[in-house]
Amino acid sequence: MKEDKFINLIKNLLPESSKYIGDDTAYIEDRGLILTQDTLVEDVHFRMSTISPYDLGIKSIAVNLSDIAASGGIAEFILVSLSLPENIDEDFVKSFYEGINHICKKYDVLVVGGDLTRASKITISIAVIGFSVGIQPAKRSLAKVDDIVITAGDFGSSAAGLWILENKISDISKEVSEKFIKAHVNPVPLLQEGREIVKYCSGSPALMDASDGLADALYKISLSSGVSMEVNYDEISVDKDLKEIAQKSGINPVKWVLYGGEDYGLVGTVPETTYEELLARNIPVKPIGKVIKPENSPEVLIRYNDEIIKINSNSLDSEAFSHFK
Repeated sequence: MKEDKFINLIKNLLPESSKYIGDDTAYIEDRGLILTQDTLVEDVHFRMSTISPYDLGIKSIAVNLSDIAASGGIAEFILVSLSLPENIDEDFVKSFYEGINHICKKYDVLVVGGDLTRASKITISIAVIGFSVGIQPAKRSLAKVDDIVITAGDFGSSAAGLWILENKISDISKEVSEKFIKAHVNPVPLLQEGREIVKYCSGSPALMDASDGLADALYKISLSSGVSMEVNYDEISVDKDLKEIAQKSGINPVKWVLYGGEDYGLVGTVPETTYEELLARNIPVKPIGKVIKPENSPEVLIRYNDEIIKINSNSLDSEAFSHFK
């Protein structure tokens, strides 16, 4: 994938920085700092026809908090950089920051600065400063053979919500429609779940969020760790009404579940003893498979009915979201 090639190029050009690059967050161990930054660009990551300024403010913070969740860290401070076209008025800025204020109060984080500039399209860049506070943060490269593959959260719901918004279908109940739309515009960062997974793991787990899709997250962990995975599709957590929406859309729900993205669930691997500990403590994680030795190169084998869906760089190039398509 082009994004991965660019990241490898940057790591080669900045060798002293390379150890911090490649996970959802950067961990500065001697300071206990966990840092992340994400950018949302109009017509790439969102369209103003499908999201209000208020919800955009909420979502822009939530997707960054999700990265902190994937490390197991505790988020504290936020920097917001906002680039706006000339025709944007004060009402947009007011509503956007009201959304930011709402989610920051909910998760006890504080905006401490940022930047305002002009641009041809709305561009939002958020940096989050968090802290490890007694844990060794998770990394994508820590999956080991015989680990249990786990997830937290549902998959496919955000893609279904976006489809409903774009198609304005009337024969879906208001309750179901609003549920999926909310999954898309107001994702929930699983900060507590991420913290507990890391806290109770014997050694740090492999963990990341599924911002670019479940298949993407599974494969990135496999590739970073030099392992493969066997996953049972039927064990993946999916909303009970997703199939109904998929039937109305004419889209195979598997596409939404594996490649839809923007669900911001957590995906990772832990030793079996850790999984049993998480289960005993009622931490809401679900086992969906097992880490195995790679036959040739790392890949993910997903059992679906009588088929095996192979997830590798080729399949992701054709199916998954890419920032550079």
